Amino acid sequence: MHRRQLLTAGLAAGLAGLAPGTASASGEPPLRGRVSANAAPKSPWDNQWVRFKQRLGAAEANVDLTYFLRGELGNEEIMMHAIRRNRVQIGGITLQGLSSVVPELTVLMLPYLFDSQEELDFIYEEHLTEPFRALFRRNGLELLQWAEVGWTNLYANRAIRVPADAAGLKLRGSPNPAAQGFLSVIGADPVPLGVADLVPALQTGLVQGGLSGVVFHFFITRSYASDFTLTEHAYDTGAVVANADWFAGASAKQRDALRASFGTAAETRVEVRKLAAGLLATMEKQGIKVHRLTPEERQAWVDISRPLHENIIARIGGDARAIYDTVMAGKAAFRALRPTN
Repeated sequence: MHRRQLLTAGLAAGLAGLAPGTASASGEPPLRGRVSANAAPKSPWDNQWVRFKQRLGAAEANVDLTYFLRGELGNEEIMMHAIRRNRVQIGGITLQGLSSVVPELTVLMLPYLFDSQEELDFIYEEHLTEPFRALFRRNGLELLQWAEVGWTNLYANRAIRVPADAAGLKLRGSPNPAAQGFLSVIGADPVPLGVADLVPALQTGLVQGGLSGVVFHFFITRSYASDFTLTEHAYDTGAVVANADWFAGASAKQRDALRASFGTAAETRVEVRKLAAGLLATMEKQGIKVHRLTPEERQAWVDISRPLHENIIARIGGDARAIYDTVMAGKAAFRALRPTN
């Protein structure tokens, strides 16, 4: 079916749900909308939406949302199309999906941009939220909250501890230039594939491994790889976004309730990181070899991949340089806050 037909079939039926409803006792009209995501049941992301519903209800802000949280409205491309055209009003989208609309997000996926989890958390919270809020608005979106995904790693049917170990392997990465560039510089044969095509590609040998976070690998691809290397070379996150015009048309109380009901990014961080640690332990019990790099091995990955930064920033264009400089300023501020030895 043609993409436009898919959009029509998937979304038209729900537009009736946006019709005006009964005003509140104060006379304020209800804010109606549709929420789209692809959250696995009982996952940290599913828990986030459960809490959001509960808090939003308790806020009594006269917001009436209909939820489609299991991918019922289509893949991320379709969701993004729908949110920007106000056919869906709120969505939970990965960094990969969002970067097709806000390409500067690709900067955040550059290999070895961040040196530690603590540094990354600090920079996101203190330096990146407001610049990206402005970029999102420029593209018809309102950033409501970052959503944790985790470090990106490497899986295959052989031990890969240094870049030379990946030479010649056909490895899958998302189509974004940061992932493809990383695979190229380590000597692999990069294969850009969407999620829907990944498992068939592994089954047929089109690819021999790829890049993945712990949670995705455990549930989707671990059956196809004997080894999992904690390269932790890039950090994948996502965001909860709203249609900017729809959000701007809400009352101040409604906007405050929508933001507050997601809580803090720290809440999801704790859940996702706890889950990832548990899944790693389970993989090892199942006989999968999990490789933790020594400082010397990690440095080999850093040395070969950091030269990519300038090339990819130039390819992205837009405000990519400004975002990169913001990250560098955040790194300097983080170092200044750390106690000296």
